[in-house]
Amino acid sequence: MSTGNGEAGVTSAVEDAEKFDFGSKVRQLGGWQKAMVGALCVLYAAFHLAVLNVVQLDAWVFRALHVNVAAVIAFALYAPFGRPGTRVPALDWALSAVALAAAGYIWWNLEALVLRTGVLMTTTDVVVATLGIVAVIEFARRTSGLALPILAGLFILYGFCGPWLPGVLYHRGYGFGEFTTFVYSMEGIFGITTAAAALYIVLFVLFAAFLQVSKVGDFFMNLAFGAFGQLRGGPAKVSLFGSILFGMISGSGVANVVASGTFTIPVMKRVGYRPASAGAIEAAASTGGQLTPPIMGAGAFIMAEVTGIPYTTIIAAALIPCLLYYFAVYIHIDLEARKEGIEGLPRSELPKLRPMARDAFVLAPLALLIVFLFAGFSIISAGSWGIAVAVLVMLQQRLGIDSRIHAVPILSVLATVILVPGLAANSHGLIAVGAGLAGVLALAARGARAGIGGALQGTLADVIEALSIGTRQSLQLAAVCACAGIVVGVIGLTGLGGRFSSLLLGVAGQSEFFALVFAMLIALILGMGMPTTAAYAIAASVVAPALQRMGLGVLPVHLFIFYYAVISTITPPIALSAFAGAALAGADPWKTSFKAVRYGIAAFIVPFLFIHNQGVLLEGGLLEIVRTTLTATIGVWALATASEGWLSGRLPVLFRLGFAVAALLLIAGDIYTDLAGLVLCGALVALRLARARAGRAA
Repeated sequence: MSTGNGEAGVTSAVEDAEKFDFGSKVRQLGGWQKAMVGALCVLYAAFHLAVLNVVQLDAWVFRALHVNVAAVIAFALYAPFGRPGTRVPALDWALSAVALAAAGYIWWNLEALVLRTGVLMTTTDVVVATLGIVAVIEFARRTSGLALPILAGLFILYGFCGPWLPGVLYHRGYGFGEFTTFVYSMEGIFGITTAAAALYIVLFVLFAAFLQVSKVGDFFMNLAFGAFGQLRGGPAKVSLFGSILFGMISGSGVANVVASGTFTIPVMKRVGYRPASAGAIEAAASTGGQLTPPIMGAGAFIMAEVTGIPYTTIIAAALIPCLLYYFAVYIHIDLEARKEGIEGLPRSELPKLRPMARDAFVLAPLALLIVFLFAGFSIISAGSWGIAVAVLVMLQQRLGIDSRIHAVPILSVLATVILVPGLAANSHGLIAVGAGLAGVLALAARGARAGIGGALQGTLADVIEALSIGTRQSLQLAAVCACAGIVVGVIGLTGLGGRFSSLLLGVAGQSEFFALVFAMLIALILGMGMPTTAAYAIAASVVAPALQRMGLGVLPVHLFIFYYAVISTITPPIALSAFAGAALAGADPWKTSFKAVRYGIAAFIVPFLFIHNQGVLLEGGLLEIVRTTLTATIGVWALATASEGWLSGRLPVLFRLGFAVAALLLIAGDIYTDLAGLVLCGALVALRLARARAGRAA
C-alpha cells in the first residue's frame, strides 16, 4: 500500500493544507512569477541554514529578514480577498516593497536603532515601524485568518487608550512614535516568539520537508498499515500511529490532518467507520502529534526560549503525558470498533512487515537527531545534521541501493560520541555524514540501479523541492510568531501581565483549582482562532506569571498551558482541525468536532495531574514515577470506557458514572485517591464481567 508518489504527492498535500488552513486563498502563479517565488522559497530556506550554521549575522537583522522576506513570499502566494487569480497585483508588489524596505532600513541603521529605539526615535524610524507593523498584521491575516490580527489590533489600541481605562487596564499611555518603535523592535515583533521561529521552527519545518521528500513519511505510514491495518478497526489505529510522525513535525494541526488524513480517512470509511468518526479520529490523532517528543510541533522551541528550560528537559517531561493521550485515543478507537463490529483490512492488502524491516534505516535522520539532542548538542546542530542525513537517504533512494547503508552514519556518530565526547557537534556530524556518503558511493559503485551522475542530479532536485516546501510550510509560523510578538510586546510595555496576574489571583481567591481552570479557558479560547504557537505564546505571557506566583513550577505551568493551546484545535465552536477532518470525510463539522473532543478527552484532564504530580513529567523518585504513571494509565482507560459506554457489552448508566468517578480519582494522583480509584475500578470491572458471564450463560 503506497501512500504517496514523491514530490508531486508532497506538493499536493501542502496545497491541500493551505486550502483548509484558515481558508487561505492560494494563487496558482505561472510564468516568471512562479519561477521567481519558487527561487525565493529556496533562497529563504538556504539563508536560514547558512545563518544558523555558517554565516554570522546580527540577531535583529536576521529576525527582520526572517519575517519580512517570508511576508514577501506570502504576499505573492496568498490573495487578500475574493478570487486568488494567477498573477501578483500592484498592491501586493507595494506591500512586498514595504516589507523589504523595513528589513533593509533595520540592517542599514542597526547601530543607531539599537541606541534610539523607543527613546530618541526619528520621524523615519516611526514611519518605517508603522508600515512594518501593518505589513506584519496583513501577513498574519493572509496566512492564519482574522483572529490573531484582530487580537493584535486590540492590543495596539490598548497601548494608546490605557490612560482612559479603569482598574487593572489602566496605564500611563505612550506616544505614537514611542509605541510603534518599541513594538517594531527586539522587544515586540522581533522578540522571543520570532527568535524561536527564526532559530528553531524554520529549521525543523525544513527537517520535516526533507523527511517528506525523502519518503520517510511514506515508510512510516506503510509501517503503520503493516503493523495495525489488520487489527480490529485497523485503519483508525493506522491513523493514530501514522499521525505521530506527521503531527510532531508541524505547528499546524490542520496541516497534520490533511497530510495523513488524505490516506487514512477513506480507508476508515471503507471498513465501516461513520464519516464523522473517521474525521474525528484523524483530528484527534493529528492534534496529539504536536504533543509528541522529540519535536512537538513548534511549541517546545518557544517554551524553551521563554522559560530558559533546556529543550531536552521539556521533551523528556512531555513523553508520558503524550503516551497517556495516545493510549486514551487508542482505547476509544478500539471500543468503538467493538461496538460497531468494525474489522481490519485483509492481510493481503497490507504491506509485508518483514521486507519493510530492511527499509527501517531510512529513519536514520530521526535517529541522528535524537542522538545529538541527548548527547547535549544544540537544537540547531541536531536539526542541521538530521537534514544532512536526509539528503543521504534521498541519494540512496535515487541510486536504488540497500537502505541498510544508513546504519553507517548512526553507528559512526554513536562511536564518536562515546569514544571522543570532547569533539564539537559539527565534527561529529562531519564524521557521520562523511562515513555515510562514502558508504553510499562505495555500495553504488558495486551495483547501483541508476548512474551516480543521474542520481546526484535527481538528489539536487529533491533538495530544491524540500527547501521550497519547507519555506511554504514555514510562512504561517513566521507570521503568527511575529504577530504574537505584538501582543507580547504590548503586555511587556504596559505591565498588563503583572496586573492581570494580580487580578487572576484575586478572582481565583488563592484557589489553585480555579486559577488553573481560568488558565485552561484562556488557552482554549485563544487557540480556537489561531495556530497553536501563537495561542501558547500569548497565553503563557498572560497566565503563566500568575500561576507561578501561586508557587507552581515553571515547567508544569507551561506544559499545562501548551496542552490546552494544542487541543483547542479540536474544541468547538472553532475546531479547525476537526473541521478539516470533516471536510475530508464529507461529514458534519459540528458532529465531527464533538466526537474529536470525546476521543481526546484525556488531554482535557491529564494536565491537571502533572501540576502537582510531577511523576508523569519524569521528576521525582522512580517509585513515584511508576506509581503515578500506572494509576494515570488505568484512569485514562476507565475514562475512555465511561465515555464509550462499552465493556463486554453496552454499559448501563450507573456503571459509566462509576468508571468516570474512578477515572478522576486515579488521575488525581494522590496516593489515597489512587487507592480509592483502584478499589472502585476493580470492583466495577469484576461486577461487570460477572454479569456478562451470567448473561452469556443464561
